Amino acid sequence: MSAADVDAVRELYEAYNAGDYERGEQMMHEQVELHQWGAIPDADVYVGREEFVRGLVRWTSGFEPGFQYVPEELIDGPERVLMRCRLRGRGRASGAELEQVTWHVWEVLDGQPFRCWVFTDEATAREHGGLESQ
Repeated sequence: MSAADVDAVRELYEAYNAGDYERGEQMMHEQVELHQWGAIPDADVYVGREEFVRGLVRWTSGFEPGFQYVPEELIDGPERVLMRCRLRGRGRASGAELEQVTWHVWEVLDGQPFRCWVFTDEATAREHGGLESQ
């Protein structure tokens, strides 16, 4: 991967966190993939821009508006970009605050975020990102 790939991933999250979903959707590869971790309800694989957004909406619909994916660290791996990401939101029904660290591993294709895997533990994410020895 390259610094440009890291920037493409960072900019995608900035667009979504700013509420600019249309711009975020256009930044992704046309056949973007989201691979959610099995711990969330209705975890699935979503392929294509519209499906990717549908996967995000299914996850964030249980939260009040303003849910954030806060990139805390982006690592330029040999084949993929590894990101430690803090999720922040307030439950729509319960009012409970969520703050959880997840790990997102991105493959970038032709300068566009293409494939994302979401993990709850760093070791698995690092292995998947090709960084297990670091």
